[in-house]
Amino acid sequence: MRRMLVLSLLLSLAGCGDGSGQPGPTPQPQPQPSSDPIDAPKNSWTWVDFPDSACDDGSPTGIAVNKGDSKNLLVFMNGGGACWNYLTCFQLNTAAHGPFGKTQFDAFVSQVGGSVLDRNTPNNPFADWNLVFVPYCTGDVHAGDNVIEYKDNNGNARTYHHVGRANIVAYLKRLGNTFSPDKIVVSGSSAGGYGAAFDYDLFRQTFPSAKGYLVDDAGPVLKGDAIASSLRDAWYQSWRLDKALEPACLECRNDLSHATKSIAQRFPNDRMALLSSTQDSVIRSYFMLSADNFQTALNTMLVDVLEPQPNYRYFVVAGTFHTFLGVPDARPAQGVKLTDWLGRMVNDDAGWQSIKP
Repeated sequence: MRRMLVLSLLLSLAGCGDGSGQPGPTPQPQPQPSSDPIDAPKNSWTWVDFPDSACDDGSPTGIAVNKGDSKNLLVFMNGGGACWNYLTCFQLNTAAHGPFGKTQFDAFVSQVGGSVLDRNTPNNPFADWNLVFVPYCTGDVHAGDNVIEYKDNNGNARTYHHVGRANIVAYLKRLGNTFSPDKIVVSGSSAGGYGAAFDYDLFRQTFPSAKGYLVDDAGPVLKGDAIASSLRDAWYQSWRLDKALEPACLECRNDLSHATKSIAQRFPNDRMALLSSTQDSVIRSYFMLSADNFQTALNTMLVDVLEPQPNYRYFVVAGTFHTFLGVPDARPAQGVKLTDWLGRMVNDDAGWQSIKP
């Protein structure tokens, strides 16, 4: 979009027409980025376009806002896979594609019933909070800042916008002028869970005086080579994951679990949580792990990475299913409903503890 704006400007300055001696068509004004507060009614969803954002195909995207009666703010980052080369991005299509604008959100919004984004979900601890939905169409777990050209085996090239983190930066310019929360929960499911963890610092920089909470739903950052070095290297190269994680975490390139440890230690007064099943069939497929190997790697991460952090807890349930926040009480852990557990988390209950089989 920026290249289009520059080209339009150059043509107008040069006085270019269509070669007939007559003036060319009048350039259409392009929408401009804004940092103005978002004006939206309470208790209904409002789609907000951001011209300085992009999906994988370069089309602009945005966010949806649902203002509530509380000052508190819940941000939910949507999931939808990941990709890092021509094969995964364009042939296997292992990540959700754009466009994603108002039309796509209007079709999607009916799916939030019964989730944490539904004010009528029983026992929902966020029922009166301000709600923000962040779509996903960048293939980079919301953590990329790179426009890259991928080529197939015949040399055919296609451009992909891995700009999930850059989009978050754009959104926060307006969200920071819209809300002054006492509490902020940064959450997401699957790719959105990873994004919530990797982008958490951006939200805390925008809302430094709020009490902060991280809810990573089905985005376990496994320890060491449980995430293969070939995958880590591809993500750093294709997404420019270094922009999100360095210099705060130089060790992350060789062990991504350091990102979890780093964010917990950078914000020691914030509460953080991981939600997972023991053999998540979706996440283990991306990491090319068997059910048993994934379960072993998950448990290693829980014991070695999360448990030493005094502000981190986990909610783990036996099974192969993927994500919790869409139907939060469908799978209790040790008889505890997730809505109750999250309520204890955000109400700063001293009895809030990790749960696993």
